Order: sequence, then C-alpha cells, then structure tokens
Amino acid sequence: MRIKCTVAYEGAAYCGWQTQKNGTSVQSVLEDALFRITNEQIRIIGAGRTDAGVNARGQVFHLDTDRPLPEKKWKSALNSVLPEDIRIVAAEEKNEFFHARYSVLRKQYDYRIHTGEYDIFTRHTAYQCPYPLDTARMEEASRIFLGTHDFGSFCSNSYAETPDQVRTVESIVFKKEEDMLTISYTGSGFLRYMVRMMTGALLECGRGRLDAEEIRRMLDHPDKRAARRNAAPEGLTLAKIDYYEILVRDRHTMIRKPVAEDDIAADEGTWVFTDNRTQKLLGSLVIDGECAVWAVKKEGISFAEDLLPVLRNYQPQLQITMKNEQ
Repeated sequence: MRIKCTVAYEGAAYCGWQTQKNGTSVQSVLEDALFRITNEQIRIIGAGRTDAGVNARGQVFHLDTDRPLPEKKWKSALNSVLPEDIRIVAAEEKNEFFHARYSVLRKQYDYRIHTGEYDIFTRHTAYQCPYPLDTARMEEASRIFLGTHDFGSFCSNSYAETPDQVRTVESIVFKKEEDMLTISYTGSGFLRYMVRMMTGALLECGRGRLDAEEIRRMLDHPDKRAARRNAAPEGLTLAKIDYYEILVRDRHTMIRKPVAEDDIAADEGTWVFTDNRTQKLLGSLVIDGECAVWAVKKEGISFAEDLLPVLRNYQPQLQITMKNEQ
C-alpha cells in the first residue's frame, strides 16, 4: 500500500522537517510513530523540507507499507501516538505512481506578520513585528517577484548545488485582519529560504529601508550577497500543496490529467504526456472506453516507447494506438 498523508505541525520544538543527527525532526517523530503502529522501519518521503521553527498546515508525505490497515484508520492510528504539536489531517491510499515530491503541481506558503503589541499566543506562528510597516508599499514591491525569474539573490542554494535557480511565482496575495498581515505565495516550487528572503526584502521595503527598484535590481542581477535579511522562521507556514492526477509515470515522463496551464480541453477521457521535470507537453492520450489513441510529438517518441510497457501493464484492458503528432 502507498499512503498519502497530509500533516500539520507547529515547528517551534523541531530542528526542521528532515531527519538530522543532532535534534528532533518532524520526519523522525512521524517515522517513530509509524514503527509503533506497523512494527516496520518505514522511511517517509516528504513534499519538501521546512526549516527549524517553520510551521505547516498542509505538508504532505507518502509511505509504503505491507501493513493491511484500512485506509480510514491511518489518521486516527497515527494521531493516537503523535505529540500534540503534530497532527495528521488526512490520509488516503494512492497508486504506485503518486509521489509526494515529484507529483507536485503547486505549493502555497503563508508568511504571517503580527503588527500590533507583542502577542504571546501567536509567538510560534507569526513574526512579532516591532516596527510600523507601509503595507501598500510592500504590496506594490511584491509584484516584482511575480512571473519566472532567476531567484539566485533570494535563496541560499549555491549554483554548484542547484545550477538552475529559475522558478515561477504565480501569485502573491496580501490579507490584513486586525493586527495580522498574511502574505501568501503560490508557485510550482521554491528554493531554500526563498520565501523568507523575499519576505525579508518586503519587510525592509515596508520600513522604508529598501525601495522597489533595489529589489528589481537584486532580482535581475543574481548575487548571493545581495539579500540583506532572512525573515524569521516562525512566521512561515507551508499552507497547501496541490498535485497532478497521474495515470502512469516512469523516471522521465508521465501521463496525467490536464491543468489550466496546459491550455488543453480537459475532457473526461483526455490526458497529457509530459516531461516529469519541466512538464513540457510531449503529446496527448485520449481514452474512449477500452480504446486509447496516444499522439506523440517527435521529441517524445523514445520516451513514449519506454513508458508504453508501464501503461500496458497498469491498464491491460486498453487497446492502444500510437501515432505521431504534427
């Protein structure tokens, strides 16, 4: 069985998501809980890594197990042995092609800033901002981050570690409720410290210590020494992760349901054939009953030939016809 779990946690007591030699991680606590339930040493796969002090409402991980526990029992079983600052929100059985990290469509991170008097009740889930902010100026500057850019100035990844630091930020939304300002960032993926470093720049802008044009220059001319501030971890929450619906996949490509970005009619029987990493469209698959027509672009032919046995094995009832797409 492959089980997809959505988990919420308060990060104050943990050294981050990932298991480390020194310190207690969220991952290690979850794996210990799984051992108590299954008596198996299960290594879970998370959608991403949150740093020490960072929170989550919608972190996702998957696990593989031979324990025949009914799908609806996983949530209650895990919560019965987890500490109060980690809760399983949902659990469901998925097929072997679901992957918590590689099937991600988009993520949403929320950064919460408490702008009033210091509030002890939100000290672990919001940055307690000690100075006034010009939020209109921050919101205007945030538009610079929208779209596809090299975010080398706004992440801690080295270019040796991560040569490609181009990412797409789909939206940045500001919401103010009394003394709480929430900045929500949505995109297909984020680099290490990227959201916190963007927020740090916006906070400096809100204080009048940085202007929008300086932020634009930092973005247009990537420099690891450019960013002045990394916003406090407790303000950051991994809010939500959306996933592709995948029919089959292998190491290089997948067949999945269309999304709005594909600009393809999402009819019930229509699937798209894409590159795993870039999501470049390599063709389409249309299923009508037990008949399937797989139209493949020239650059996707060799990949389709590799994926075809997987598709036949997983959907043996399909009569598949392959054709070249012009």
